[in-house]
Amino acid sequence: MACTGYGQEMVAKNEYGLRDRISGFLALTRPIFFILTPINAASAAVLALKGYPSLSQCLLGFVAVALASCAINVSNDYVDRERDKRIWPARPIPSGRVKPGEALLVVIASLIISLSIAWFFFNPPTFIILLLAIILGALYSAYLRDRVGYLALPPIVGLIYLGGWAAFSPETLLSSWLPWYLYLLGVAWQTAHIMIYYPMHIMPDAKVPPVLFFTPLPQSAVKIGVGFTCLTLLSSAGLFFLTPLGTLYLALVVAAGIYALINGLRLLRDSLNRNTGLKASVSLSIFRLVISAAILITVFLTAI
Repeated sequence: MACTGYGQEMVAKNEYGLRDRISGFLALTRPIFFILTPINAASAAVLALKGYPSLSQCLLGFVAVALASCAINVSNDYVDRERDKRIWPARPIPSGRVKPGEALLVVIASLIISLSIAWFFFNPPTFIILLLAIILGALYSAYLRDRVGYLALPPIVGLIYLGGWAAFSPETLLSSWLPWYLYLLGVAWQTAHIMIYYPMHIMPDAKVPPVLFFTPLPQSAVKIGVGFTCLTLLSSAGLFFLTPLGTLYLALVVAAGIYALINGLRLLRDSLNRNTGLKASVSLSIFRLVISAAILITVFLTAI
């Protein structure tokens, strides 16, 4: 039986070899977000510190945030395992490459390691923010998404920037406006990403969760996504005028933002085209990566 999901195609089997199993576990972690989420947190951390922490702190912070992201994403797939049999049958759990019990073990191990690092190597505010993000992320998958809508997620995702800031400057978390600006930037980007991706959740005979207590038409969802892409572009460019970030930062984020915006506008012409939708979604992920990477590069160049 051929299975298609999230831009990949595979043949379902009764038994899987080691290579299939390994690829299933890798896919389960959402590699792009496994890497992207710590980089997002790191961009807030270097702005808080006005420089780079030690290599050991960088590595510990990366692992803590990556595993927290892993726990949230895998718990989402665990909760959605029955629904994904219809919508995303090629995902690791519905395809059978990863058993539900194994996915649950990944969630538990990731939680323990992530929170232990935050508690023992950073500070209580970082631990509390990370724990809150994980709890709300799990609540989103189990309840909020279906009852409130997909847009219950962006305020949760924004916490990762507050956590990155708190890791190195907890005393300024409530006295500085910058971590909250980064929080809102993260919320705007996540909203854009969700709305651009939303039409790909529409499947025959499958109930589509609401956006925020309402269910928009595909083109309306894309229009909202394009609007928030514009807001993300303006907000990220605004950091150039609000911080010491240089022209290299501005050039990179404007280029990536325009690319994401162009792909979003193309999706408006055919909102149910999955290939165009995937390209628009990936370009938004690249945009978020470029924003954070540009911050890290600019701060590094300033330090040397």
